[in-house]
Amino acid sequence: MAFPPTWQKFKDFISPTKQPIRAAAVSQTSRPIPRKAAGRPSSSNCKREPIIITTKDVNSKPKKNVLDIITKAAGSNWVFVAMMAIVLVWVIFGFINGTTDTWQIVMQNASSIQVYLTDILLLRQASNASNSLITTLAELQSRNQTFERLLRQIPGCQWMETHKNPAQKMFKDDEPVESNVGNSLLTSGDRNISKARYMWNNTCKTVASGLGSIWAYIIYWIGILFWVGIGPIFQFSDTWQLYVNTATAVALTFTSVFLQNIQQQQEDNLEQCLEYALRVDSEVEWRLREIANDYQPNPIFEIPAPKISWIDRAIDIFADVMGSGVGLLITLIVTIAWIAVGPVLKFNDNWWLIIGTFTGLVGFIDGFVLRNVYHRDEKVAEEQFEKIAESDDRLLDLLNIPSPYQTPTKPRNFSTRASAAAGEFCALSGVCVASVGVVFALLATASIMKWSETGQLLCNTPTMIIEGFLLLILIQAHNIANAARGEDFQSLLKHRLLLNHFVCELSENSDRSSSSYPHNPDEKFIDNTDFYPIDDDNTQDIKISIEQVENRI
Repeated sequence: MAFPPTWQKFKDFISPTKQPIRAAAVSQTSRPIPRKAAGRPSSSNCKREPIIITTKDVNSKPKKNVLDIITKAAGSNWVFVAMMAIVLVWVIFGFINGTTDTWQIVMQNASSIQVYLTDILLLRQASNASNSLITTLAELQSRNQTFERLLRQIPGCQWMETHKNPAQKMFKDDEPVESNVGNSLLTSGDRNISKARYMWNNTCKTVASGLGSIWAYIIYWIGILFWVGIGPIFQFSDTWQLYVNTATAVALTFTSVFLQNIQQQQEDNLEQCLEYALRVDSEVEWRLREIANDYQPNPIFEIPAPKISWIDRAIDIFADVMGSGVGLLITLIVTIAWIAVGPVLKFNDNWWLIIGTFTGLVGFIDGFVLRNVYHRDEKVAEEQFEKIAESDDRLLDLLNIPSPYQTPTKPRNFSTRASAAAGEFCALSGVCVASVGVVFALLATASIMKWSETGQLLCNTPTMIIEGFLLLILIQAHNIANAARGEDFQSLLKHRLLLNHFVCELSENSDRSSSSYPHNPDEKFIDNTDFYPIDDDNTQDIKISIEQVENRI
């Protein structure tokens, strides 16, 4: 069925079809630096230094807009601390003025709106993080294709006497790269990380591990069962429902803001780590180009969009709408309408519940959509990291170098397996569709009850309980993804350090005479080597001293 051009443009604006992601790494080259060149010591003696050709980056990464800036800011530590301070103020007011129904409803509404907005930003955050990661991986693959082409041009590189070496451990600052898997995404991108930030990140990691465990799930549902058990004491009144709504509202506020914070931490750390790997790649590239005398630009590498079912496409449309300015516009319209009917309802408790009912029902669906989107994005990232590992192994094969030593993966314990299984179930597309059915059923029930206070609480209570549980599952999904990315980055780093070490040997042993290269007016200098081997007669392992260099231009 062909859509009219205007409708198609509107449809693409609201939810564009997933497109292949393309990227080409910025090409590296070198040329001799004349003696006593400006800004260089006289001892340089025409030493070749790496230069970046500042050609325009070729990638399909969209430009950041205002919503992206807001999304990043919302995941900051300051926002997390501010939200916790607001909750503390609310608790203090409760102690001073008493735990009235209005006090509880205010918290529930404020929490529902906050969680609803946080869900929108989490959807945006997930989309941005996935696009950024896949684009960077495409850039790494682009450079890998150049490496393979250049290595095949170097005579005799396959006959280097490395084929008898066992798999080697890689050392970073005299410690094995795999010695601290858990902190690989905390420190690899920034060696000068402050003690305060290091402690904060580790604290967040510990809290996330606790919240994502099966024991947290059990405690959560024990609390819910306890609430059900005391129902007869309160005659299952509205006050009884308010109690659990208030408790889950506080839990939702904490877990949603906490999830956004640790997700932003992961995104920032992974971005720094991959940038770190790109700097190693830059070193390898300019050395290989110098040996092979080949300055053909890096090719554009394309990662095709994943094939998805029509159900997943519908879920993506919902995620795109809610994770964009359209979602914020819908929120604004509903909020204005809610305020407008306030005088009609005399701002009673029923009026206060209306906004919470809307945001609670939509947020309920958002939770399942988030889990589904996270799950599919994680599968795509995992597949692309595996392809990079295969590409890296091919490069090492060209030099007859065995793959670096890989630390055996520890088997998951029962708690992790159980919580992961719960997360896998909630990520199913069918479960996501079922959540929409639940919302329609609740709407029908509330309509039959003429949208009374009890009817609205009936919409709020079960959805808030399940959404609270979903956020715990999302935190565990983050934990699993973070651990997987740490292992992927270590594998990627070890391959590059090993490749860099032997390419340095090739470069040092090369008899190719120096020659001048045409001057590129856009060329800029950066510091020389980022890594270099240290001789050690007592070990066959490779030690690499890591020094900070200027950011890649």
